Amino acid sequence: MNEKQKIAVLSDHQYLRIVAGAGTGKTSVLTKKIAYIVIEKKAYPNQILALTFTNKAAIEMKERLQSLIGEKAKDVNMFTFHSLCNLILKYEGKNLSKISQIPINDGNFNIIDDRDQKNILRTIYDKLEISADEISYGKSLDFISKNKNKQVSLQDIEQEDNDDNSSKSKFIEIYKLYLQETAELGVVDFDDLQIYVKILFENNQEIAKKWQQKMKYVLVDEFQDTSSIQYDILKFFIKKETKLVVVGDPDQTIYSWRGAEPGLILNLEQDFPELKTVVLDLNYRSNQSILDAANQLIANNKNRIEKNLHSHKEWKDELEVKFYHGSSAQDEADWVINQIWEIANKEKSKFREIAILYRNHSYIRTIEDALVKKGIPHGTIGRKTLQDHKEIREIMHFWKVIESGDNFSFQQIINVPPKKIGISTLTKLNDLAKSYNYNLHDFLLFYYSGNIKLKIGDKIPLSNENQKKISTLFSNINWAKGKKLEIENKNNPKIKQFSLIMKLFLKGIGYLEQVRDTKEKNDIEKLLEAYYIQLDEWQKHNPSKNLRDYIDDISLDSQLDFHANNSVKLMTIHSSKGLEFDNVFVVGMVQGIFPSIQILRSKKNTFQEEYEEERRLAFVAITRARNKLFISDANIARLRPDSNNRDLGETSRFVREMKIKSQQIQQFTKFDIQGKLNYINANNIEYHQGEFVKHIKFGKGQILEVQDNFLVIKFLDLDGKNAIKTIMKQHKSIEKI
Repeated sequence: MNEKQKIAVLSDHQYLRIVAGAGTGKTSVLTKKIAYIVIEKKAYPNQILALTFTNKAAIEMKERLQSLIGEKAKDVNMFTFHSLCNLILKYEGKNLSKISQIPINDGNFNIIDDRDQKNILRTIYDKLEISADEISYGKSLDFISKNKNKQVSLQDIEQEDNDDNSSKSKFIEIYKLYLQETAELGVVDFDDLQIYVKILFENNQEIAKKWQQKMKYVLVDEFQDTSSIQYDILKFFIKKETKLVVVGDPDQTIYSWRGAEPGLILNLEQDFPELKTVVLDLNYRSNQSILDAANQLIANNKNRIEKNLHSHKEWKDELEVKFYHGSSAQDEADWVINQIWEIANKEKSKFREIAILYRNHSYIRTIEDALVKKGIPHGTIGRKTLQDHKEIREIMHFWKVIESGDNFSFQQIINVPPKKIGISTLTKLNDLAKSYNYNLHDFLLFYYSGNIKLKIGDKIPLSNENQKKISTLFSNINWAKGKKLEIENKNNPKIKQFSLIMKLFLKGIGYLEQVRDTKEKNDIEKLLEAYYIQLDEWQKHNPSKNLRDYIDDISLDSQLDFHANNSVKLMTIHSSKGLEFDNVFVVGMVQGIFPSIQILRSKKNTFQEEYEEERRLAFVAITRARNKLFISDANIARLRPDSNNRDLGETSRFVREMKIKSQQIQQFTKFDIQGKLNYINANNIEYHQGEFVKHIKFGKGQILEVQDNFLVIKFLDLDGKNAIKTIMKQHKSIEKI
């Protein structure tokens, strides 16, 4: 450990903020801090609460901790915020139902993920006659999540609504129906988990105190990503003598759109006046040339805790940050491919140590096509995983019905295998169930088990064939429920694996019988086998857990399915957080792409805050690189300057702010031999304010300002604001007169 890391680990201050810059070993420091607390007997392991933001981070920390303190690591309470809230609600659900009309009774509830949420939205869109082209599901979910996290009531949102804003009115209608649907289905989403715990603790001090007294130390990783509601929950765990340690980096706050509050880590001393701050700035990941660019960039942000990253590695002059300005998207893609081949062939670097990062998915198509043409193995992170396949989603719904008779899941699989039960029939079934004061699952279960007799004039709106199939479905559900209880009760079960229960269950309901195509059937069987292997692995590593735990683990684990195969990784910058690679390409550094056009056109009162977040996102991107960093942009024809953004479509201002010392600017295409000569000859030309230049397209112009590697030029043949352009000094299109 370096000196600052030692101070952080050994500090006994009651309130400690560790500002850990990118690559400064924060996970190591946090793990050693916990080990120190246990070894020095400052607290028992079960009196320590450690909170992370992903299951992957929690697992990694637990493994490291085990190597330091052995079996005691298992007793440390290590959770994500969501898994902690899930645990609390499982224990205290009955108390919550006493104080609020919330669909949690005895802690037996199911969590829906974003894919389930989209299924609910499809129903809502049909009711409101809205298409996903008009308002995407993603935008609706963002609106719902943002307002839930801000703890804004539906009534307050409606009062804020402006009659002229028809789009916002539609979002409000969607939100209103979403709340109704989830309440009727008795399901909770990730935001609900946190909201309900806050409601519970606020309304029942006795329960809050019970959970508070369990902990002597509370440690939070990635504190910069904390939302206001998570912070409120955290404060419930801090009593007078509790010690609090938070670790994070304000320069890496990139999730404000998801509810993260950058001000929480910056202003922590307002709630904890005796706060001690330790700044970790020795970087063990990147070369100094990369850190110089990162430091220069982020220094332009005002809302931060000042620090300057410096590298633990020895300086090597040949290591550089490259910048390329392409004449087109294809030109940029060709340059990226050429650099990748050079890295792979000359430097013998593995493809898996190369990442291509971008602001959003829409930009990457041309580069993807170029990778395919050149036969370079690659994979886009965030694409389909095992859990995304329709068949696996159906299996998870089957499990939820088997475990708890979940009504939402039942409605997702009532047509599996296909029974041609349409929306109108499903609506009639739901209405009939409501008239008997049951949800659909419970109504049909009791009906087919003979516990409900229909009133005169009522009938089940299903064909005889479908009634037999539904009856068979419930018979198999009851069989599977019995077998899973035998496993959980360790009642000498004949079937010892959950996977075998599901295999026999699917056979019992004729899951694959209606799949006629041989290839499709083979593909599904392979997919199911992969799933069974995964389920067996989970059961093997969690012998004391039951089916409910499995469902929760899968529901709460939203971590990316990151493959370690030898391929170039393509991902959004948000997805790259927490990862690192030898070689990183950051593409699409164009005004209007990065920073995004939405940010550039945002309202004055939010512009500065949103622009700083874009800059932090660029900072995160470049600090993923260990050895080499490649930055590029391209002329984007669709982005044309306007009165408020004269440089729209030009090289991103962030590139200018990096002040790259060792940049190589190559603006010529592979066919432009004269351009290469011009580039070589132009490198030593000095430009000064007031001098005249000639541009091959814009004609004669006068230099208004020299900004590092850029010239601000007023062209005499152009009119108005369009006359002023910002162009790189070395651009082959200009020459000194």
